Amino acid sequence: MLSLMRKHAGSWLIKVALGAIVVVFVFWGVGSYREQRKSRIAVVNGTAISLGEYRSVHDQLMEQYRRQFGGVLDEKFMETLGLRKKALDQLINRRLLLQEASRLKLRVTKEELAGAIRQVPAFQTNGQFDPKQYQRVLARNRMNPEMYEEGKKEELLLERLQGLVLGGVKVSDSEALENFKWLEERVSLDYVAFAPSSYEDVKVTQEEIKSYFSGHKNSYKTPPRVKIQYLRFGFKEFESQAEVSEEEITRHFEVNRKDYATPKKLRARHILFRVAPDAKKEETEDAHNKALKVLNQARSGADFAGLARKYSDDPGSKSKGGDLGFFTKDEMVKPFSDAAFAMKQGEISEPVKTPFGWHLIKVEAVQEAKKPALSEAADKIRTKLLKEAARNIAYDQAEEIYEACYGAEQMADVAAGRQLKVRETGFFSRTGPVDGIKEAGKVAKVSFELGDNVVSEPLELADGYYIVCVIDRKAAEIPKLEAVEEKVRHDLLRTRQEELAKKDAEAFLSAIKKGAEFQKEADSRKLKAKSTDFFKRFASIPELDFGQGDRNIAFSLSPSNPLPESVIKGRQGYYVIRLKDRQQADPAQFEARKSEIKSRVMFQKQQKLMEEWFARLRQDSEIMIEEGFLD
Repeated sequence: MLSLMRKHAGSWLIKVALGAIVVVFVFWGVGSYREQRKSRIAVVNGTAISLGEYRSVHDQLMEQYRRQFGGVLDEKFMETLGLRKKALDQLINRRLLLQEASRLKLRVTKEELAGAIRQVPAFQTNGQFDPKQYQRVLARNRMNPEMYEEGKKEELLLERLQGLVLGGVKVSDSEALENFKWLEERVSLDYVAFAPSSYEDVKVTQEEIKSYFSGHKNSYKTPPRVKIQYLRFGFKEFESQAEVSEEEITRHFEVNRKDYATPKKLRARHILFRVAPDAKKEETEDAHNKALKVLNQARSGADFAGLARKYSDDPGSKSKGGDLGFFTKDEMVKPFSDAAFAMKQGEISEPVKTPFGWHLIKVEAVQEAKKPALSEAADKIRTKLLKEAARNIAYDQAEEIYEACYGAEQMADVAAGRQLKVRETGFFSRTGPVDGIKEAGKVAKVSFELGDNVVSEPLELADGYYIVCVIDRKAAEIPKLEAVEEKVRHDLLRTRQEELAKKDAEAFLSAIKKGAEFQKEADSRKLKAKSTDFFKRFASIPELDFGQGDRNIAFSLSPSNPLPESVIKGRQGYYVIRLKDRQQADPAQFEARKSEIKSRVMFQKQQKLMEEWFARLRQDSEIMIEEGFLD
């Protein structure tokens, strides 16, 4: 419960943070600086999009998906994501937006641009804009001020244009109520599952395996792979060379004083009387009355910890007598914090309502806020500044070696002359792991763009700067059956099991549609008919591995039409479902959540408006994509 309360201490909905990345170093649309990349892939109203721009955006998307899915993705899955089209669509949309901003004569002044750049934390030292740091950061990312400032100006223009387009979007109470009813409606289902894994008697012959492999060879094709050598300039290794003066520590402390203050903390116990967010009014009142009764016991001298062990619905703190430990005000949900931090040590609160239910709070101890002292913060600041200095030294060293590699026959020769250790990996693909390197995606991206024996510019990873050189390549190839026979056998067996499961599911659904009774038909086929609990449109269904599309089908059913058109394929097999019951949303709960619902509907309307606006812009524009580019 403590972790949940802390998790929900911020906004109730998705926080959209424009500019969450400190500095964006790839600016789509900076065509004037990429004219050296002559290969054109599209033209938008006479303005070209280059292959270089496309690659930057495509690689960004690939990196996002790697982070989302754990870093290692196979080539086939990456193809299903449609990244080529997504990347090109983003570039086209960017061009259209900039052209529209120009048509509307939107401008960003030099003063506005300079002010925005001065506010970027990556360009600051001790909270102040530092021209040298600005140059250093841009150099690390292979940019010059002209390139960066043009891109930043475009970002500001697009923010201004978006404000103009979305400024008139409003949401009425009636719209919010309809959305609330749609979201809060619930259904329950009867269902029968057909799991492919239950068909255990399936056998396949060697000839069938050969035939299956022959028809699906591309599924087993190995991706292109490369082998690299690399030099690593680890940040930690340069900390011994870094120096930080007492003056720098003092200046940093003065600028960032608030970061070293100790906020007020409380140690408290609580007793939770849980109430579901969608609970009916009677349930909320019952929990409140229980809280009042326990409050009377606590204020009459009963041991609060003992009462928490007996009555609390918080499994995380119940066994500890409701003890939540020490926490700051912003670590808990607002109603809880507001009540607790208004109390004195030893006081017990009236029932406090939060999204989790009703709480009784007892403050056990108070640690008052403490002003920061340089003497106490100095060691922490010194460590921080030493790490920053070490990163700068590492970069300078990496840059020096990179420049020395020009004209040299091999990176290893340069390294040997400076007694640096050259590391070597095994072969790896664009999406696979790289021996000895955690951030494989970034290294793979650079490696596959390099020519043979060409040394990369310094690449910044979490633990240091890397210089990479490709020393060998293997082209994509279809392996011999012997090398993948077990995988082919497994895939063929799974395919056959899937076919049998689907066939039986379709036969069962057909029988029900012809009038057979659901339970009796299941019994006659030795199948187990089950039922789900009530679930909402966007909630997971513990009993079923349904995707959102499958849940939409469930909500399309009605008492007069309780069966779907076809069987449903889940991740674990096939299902035949039937509507069991439907519960409408309780309008009485709307008022308490109106603000939340209106914010969500506002976001949805803004998204829809932008999509429609883009569609109109595209319709009125001349967009040419080079033939075959998306094939």
